[in-house]
Amino acid sequence: MNAPIPNPTPFEASVLNAYAARAEPNEAQVAAMKRFARQRLPHRRIEGWKWTDFNAALRNVEAPAAAGDAVIELSAFAALDPLEFRLVDGRIETPSEGMPEDVRYGVIDAMATIPDLEIHPIVSLNVAMIRKALGIEIGEGVRLDRPILIRHIVSGAAPAFAQTLLRVGRGASVHVIETYEGAGTGFYSHLCHMAVRDEGRFHRTVLQETGAGAALHAICAAKIDGAAQYDQTTLTSGGRLARHETLLHYVADGASARIDSAALIGDERHSDITTNVLHIGQGCETRQAHKGVVKDRGRSVFQGKFHVLQGAQKTDADMQANALLLSDTAEANHKPELEIYADDVECAHGSTAGALDEDALFYLRQRGLDEKAARALLIEAFVGEPIDGVAHEGVRGVLRAKTADWLEADA
Repeated sequence: MNAPIPNPTPFEASVLNAYAARAEPNEAQVAAMKRFARQRLPHRRIEGWKWTDFNAALRNVEAPAAAGDAVIELSAFAALDPLEFRLVDGRIETPSEGMPEDVRYGVIDAMATIPDLEIHPIVSLNVAMIRKALGIEIGEGVRLDRPILIRHIVSGAAPAFAQTLLRVGRGASVHVIETYEGAGTGFYSHLCHMAVRDEGRFHRTVLQETGAGAALHAICAAKIDGAAQYDQTTLTSGGRLARHETLLHYVADGASARIDSAALIGDERHSDITTNVLHIGQGCETRQAHKGVVKDRGRSVFQGKFHVLQGAQKTDADMQANALLLSDTAEANHKPELEIYADDVECAHGSTAGALDEDALFYLRQRGLDEKAARALLIEAFVGEPIDGVAHEGVRGVLRAKTADWLEADA
């Protein structure tokens, strides 16, 4: 492979060396590495990355060749009896128990990516570096009662890459929980491709609580067929840099999605929620709500786009992003966008940022609550909308508990 990078940074040199040391790459991986060599890591001069500069964050990182030893504790979702998969620094560990009928999984050859993402530099790097992926398929008509839990565990300082492929069959229903956890300080990249077939129901919950030193990029690209439903809730505490991206394609009529997120950001952590919803089919509906709570020198970024093509008539889409700033040094950056080429649609977006309501605080103090309890009650109510949208009661309870833990630490 000849994909030289002029004057590579220490991080770029480390991934190039790791790539060269592996077995003979396939055609897609060679092409991906050539794309990355041209693109390099995204930086603030690129639209869409101006608030999340991976090049600056990783430029001088001299990544070790090997990952650390992971200490794997019991998951916060263990009480829900999930079917648990682990990706430990990218290494795939599958369940020892058998899967329900018509639910299949396996370690498969890694995938290339869709054309829309070939211009994405971190996706190109992921495709180049990955050799194996986790594949999970839910058969037609299967209603899976137990959630599937995919744990991404970051343990060391070495770069790690993972891929998953999810398929939800026609009329099937499943709840997938993804957690990003561990005290590692390395760069972790996860690429997920998925499809929800006609009348399928896919519920996705993402909980990210890695250490403050981790640099994380996770992207899910989903194809949504006719009358299918996609529900997603993300709760993140950020990291050195933590970016969660969602790319949804409505490729047939009558599909719907709820894409909610909450960011609880303190210290000097950074969170970026970026979404792009492409409406191709007619009569599709999207609801999106983002809530960011930021204190200390934290930064919360939200970027959302609804792209409605000319034939996507009867589209109904609404996007709202709200931030609560708890200190003078906290920062929230919002960029909601509509790009509409159809004339029979209902699309709207809104964005707000501000401090806690002093009148509401005074009202609660007058009724016997101390200041900390009053603040916590108002913040909990503010972030409650995304969490309340989770259909699974047990999953909803875990997210509420994680929110309460963060609020308890908020002095």
